[in-house]
Amino acid sequence: MTMTQTKTMMNRHQIARCILSTIMIGMVAAETAGGSREQSKPFYLRDIQVGDITLPFSPVTVAVMLISVVLAGGIFSSSPKSTATASHILLDGKDAEATLEKLKKEIKGDYTKFQESAKQHSKCPSGKSAGGALGTFKPGSMVPPFDKAIFGKENKVGEVIGPIQTNFGWHLIWIVERNLVE
Repeated sequence: MTMTQTKTMMNRHQIARCILSTIMIGMVAAETAGGSREQSKPFYLRDIQVGDITLPFSPVTVAVMLISVVLAGGIFSSSPKSTATASHILLDGKDAEATLEKLKKEIKGDYTKFQESAKQHSKCPSGKSAGGALGTFKPGSMVPPFDKAIFGKENKVGEVIGPIQTNFGWHLIWIVERNLVE
């Protein structure tokens, strides 16, 4: 189970606890209220009362809604997503594109040279400390031109891509790993 799935499950459990505690408060309030027509119904069919406020649904309705949310959430969140792990070299300025073209020729297909070049030349903090490593991400996590380069089928894993221009500057990109899901 991924960290995102764990957080989603925790959020669902927190919602469930909140709704169930509201139900319990309503049941206690209904039990202590005076005898009325509402009191003649079993507690699980009564409207939920919280203090002076009567919520227009019963604990059974809340339970059904809760179960639906949990089940529907599980269906939608478990769908597989495309992911990629990549590194980049970022340069800006007038000669950035030309410099990256030169670096691309020097790197050829050697990832170690790519990492060394990122440490020496990249303006991005990830370049200096991690050899340009950006980690693993999903489509939409990066700016559109960068995203298109990473998740475009025409670009191969294990090759230098670019130079690509974004609002941050010019990039050389190396796709370390990619899992495309249609």
